[in-house]
Amino acid sequence: MESARHVFRVLFLLLVVVVIFSVGRTFLVPKSYGAYGPYRFDNVAEQAAIRPPQHGGSASCGACHAERLKAVAAGAHRRVGCEVCHAPLARHVQDGARIAAMPVDRSFTLCARCHRRIEGRPAAFPQIVLAQHQGGVEGTACIDCHAPHSPKL
Repeated sequence: MESARHVFRVLFLLLVVVVIFSVGRTFLVPKSYGAYGPYRFDNVAEQAAIRPPQHGGSASCGACHAERLKAVAAGAHRRVGCEVCHAPLARHVQDGARIAAMPVDRSFTLCARCHRRIEGRPAAFPQIVLAQHQGGVEGTACIDCHAPHSPKL
């Protein structure tokens, strides 16, 4: 019978630990934890308030560049956002005022990300073998021959 008391003491101690853990967890874990996955959902809004958005999307470029946006919308790159080739909007405009010239990535590697020949891409998608294109394009810019907003020759 003496050993049974030791077992009950251990079980009682285990029960106390579980109760303390459960009560403590309800006070320590935020209400939004786990609502949309294994993180604190309130943190999304907090981080957005601390860090202003860097990207504005193509529609925000249309405020000043409506003609250019219309030309792009009719061209081959209509599904590609402006900030893919250019920098994020925040480097160009802040608080509605232009702060710097918009940087442009003029390297062939930018175009090669999408247009390099890869077997898994759809056959109808324009692809090139870089080594065979115009004698090789290493070190040259695609925009030397192609207009980026309407890339046909």
